[in-house]
Formats: sequence, structure tokens, C-alpha cells
Amino acid sequence: ITRIEGHLKIEATVDGGEVKDAKCVGTLFRGFEIFMKDRDPRDAVHITQRICGVCPTSHGTTAALNLDSAFGVADKIPNNGRILRNLIQGANYIASHIVHFYHLAALDYVDVTEVADYDGTDPELLKVKDFIARALAAGDMSMLAPFYPRYEGDYRLPKKVAQAAVAHYVEGLNMRRLAHELSAIYSGRMPHSVAVVAGGVTSHPSIDSIS
Repeated sequence: ITRIEGHLKIEATVDGGEVKDAKCVGTLFRGFEIFMKDRDPRDAVHITQRICGVCPTSHGTTAALNLDSAFGVADKIPNNGRILRNLIQGANYIASHIVHFYHLAALDYVDVTEVADYDGTDPELLKVKDFIARALAAGDMSMLAPFYPRYEGDYRLPKKVAQAAVAHYVEGLNMRRLAHELSAIYSGRMPHSVAVVAGGVTSHPSIDSIS
């Protein structure tokens, strides 16, 4: 399974259309536990975020929560620190779910070619239709990335549903950008924020950032 951060292997035994046995195996070892040994523990917040480019904030926040406990300050986090941590985490939660569902997994189930003959007025679908037309006119299918190459799967969605899903794919790019911007306002950057630390955060709310 390649469209996740950190690949998995699934082995299934199917007999007469029925799954008789299934195993899931993690195949990617990166050694974070090893190369964090003998480092300043406060580095863990920043190092663990490199586990994933889609959901780095979850790893960094988890490290910070563990350090809060280790340093005996878990019950002393200022309210603004707690709220800003939650806003940073919440923004990444939104972005992570959008990228996983729409931009990593959905194209395995949605037939993008259903948009090639779209005759409506939706601006997002018209963009994709033009995008497809340019690649076909040039005779260069590589121009269709990220929609191509693709699995020749069993696409069962009705045409209208497939077209709506493609429109949502494009809209999801803009929504993901907004979620990243929200996170970056309070965490310094996205991905791999720098504001979440043991004891709270290094940023503070202002009228401008709230606006």
C-alpha cells in the first residue's frame, strides 16, 4: 500500500471469493528510536515530526505531551499554550484528512476520465477538462499527472458522482492550503512546526493572527 506515509504490505488468502486469512506487515524501518538516543530530550518534538510529512503535528504534539509529563509540568500548561496547541493540531487534522482521502486514496476509486466530456459550468471541472484535453492533444499521457498513470480498476461510481468527486479533489487542494496557513500562523511553518515545545508553545495570539 503506497499511498500512505510509511508503507504497508497486505497479504490476503481468498478462497471462492471469501477472505480466509489476512496479514498486515510494516515494511519500512526508519530508526527514529535509535538516532534519538543520547540527544537532548527536547529535540524529540522536532525530530519525531519527520516521521510524516502529512501528519507531523500529531507526532510533535505527542512528544511534547510526553515531555510535559517527564518534566512535571503537565498540569502547568498555560491556557493560551493549550488552546494554541489544539488549534495547530486541529488545523493539521483537517489538512491530513483531506490529503489522505482526496489526494492519496480517492483516485483509486474515481474515474477521472468521466470529466473529459463534461458539459456543465462548474469551474473546477472545466479546469480538469481542459487539463485532460491538453494532454490528449499533445499525445503525452505523462502530462496528466497526478491523474495518470493509474490503476485500471473497477470504477463503479456513476458518472455524476465521479465528476463531483473530481471537483472535490480540486477544491480540496485549496482547503488543504487554508488549513496549512492556519497552522503556520501559530506554529511558524507547516509542515514540521517549530512552535510546539515542552510546556506549551513559543507563539502567542494577536489580533492580527486571530483575524
